[in-house]
Amino acid sequence: MKIVHIIPTYNERENIGKMIEKINQISQNYPDWKNEILVVDDHSPDGTAQIVKDYQKKFDNIHLKLKKKEGLGRALIAGYDYAIKNLKADIVIPNDADFQWDPKDFPKLVDKIKEGFDVVVASRHIPGGKVVGWNWFRKLNHEVSNTLLAWLVAGVHEVKDHAGNFKAIKVKGILDKVALNKMKNAGFSFQLHILYELGKTGAKFVEVPVIFCERKFGKSKIGFNRYYIRDIIEYIRSSIFIRIDRSKSFFKYVVVGIIGFIIQTAISKVLIVIAINPGIAVSIGAEGAIASNFILNNLWTFSHKKIVGRNILLKFFQFNLVSVGSIIIQGAIVGIGTYFFGVESWFIFMVLSIIFVVIPYSYFAYNRFIWRIQK
Repeated sequence: MKIVHIIPTYNERENIGKMIEKINQISQNYPDWKNEILVVDDHSPDGTAQIVKDYQKKFDNIHLKLKKKEGLGRALIAGYDYAIKNLKADIVIPNDADFQWDPKDFPKLVDKIKEGFDVVVASRHIPGGKVVGWNWFRKLNHEVSNTLLAWLVAGVHEVKDHAGNFKAIKVKGILDKVALNKMKNAGFSFQLHILYELGKTGAKFVEVPVIFCERKFGKSKIGFNRYYIRDIIEYIRSSIFIRIDRSKSFFKYVVVGIIGFIIQTAISKVLIVIAINPGIAVSIGAEGAIASNFILNNLWTFSHKKIVGRNILLKFFQFNLVSVGSIIIQGAIVGIGTYFFGVESWFIFMVLSIIFVVIPYSYFAYNRFIWRIQK
């Protein structure tokens, strides 16, 4: 298993050597893992790249990619792309050079990948995780980006910690499905955007608690300057874009659902007219809607993850299994409702069951299980 540690740097001469040595030291405890270190340096004027070159003479697992200074996001995009195409990584682990994220935690992330997860995020926001040493400005900056923008505006709920660089990502079927060349993030909005793009692949996420500390050496890159202002504006724009992009898919899903609702209503009405029990009639109508929903969602809503070939029959069967719960609940709600309020109330109870049960349950299940990009 090849693991590529991606370290973006700009003026990190005081840290990069220590980071390289620490990763290699930890790696000795895991001989089955082939650990490569890729430093992506933005032509640091302090000589960071030369230190990396010196370490290349000492270790054969050190790689250096030089590029112009454009921001953290562009550095990570270049690093991810290089790790996939040139180093043939199985897992990528981006981290910072300044030890705010302790590299000793990286085996915990890899272990979770081995357990079957696709994206493992080092988290400050689950039990056991915490931040040490932040001032009020760092806390405010993080709360605005992580809670207000990432969670509430963008609606990225796969994890609780959206802003950290330290994570492990499986390449095959996950990261290699992300169109990195289309990502234009220059700054730290990349951290949110990559989580969203990974989520679209159907990746299975998990968080691992870690302790985040302030850097000991070198100068923090966070502060009021033109890059910081640019990155804030970009983060806000990216959060809004993600919400709009997510809403497009949901809008299509709703339209498909309305068509299915019309089909279900028509079938149910006909069956009730010929004296079929309303609960049974609605359940049969639901199956008609399921067939319609599967076809239209596959061709339109989730066309970027379209199911084709022989696999489509298996997926339709799975689609029906996912829908069984909602059919049973619909039938039960309509059956109980009409028992107490009369047959004429069947439509009201069918609508209520669809709004409060079927829509949220189905949208989650379709994304998570049916139209998960195949590996």
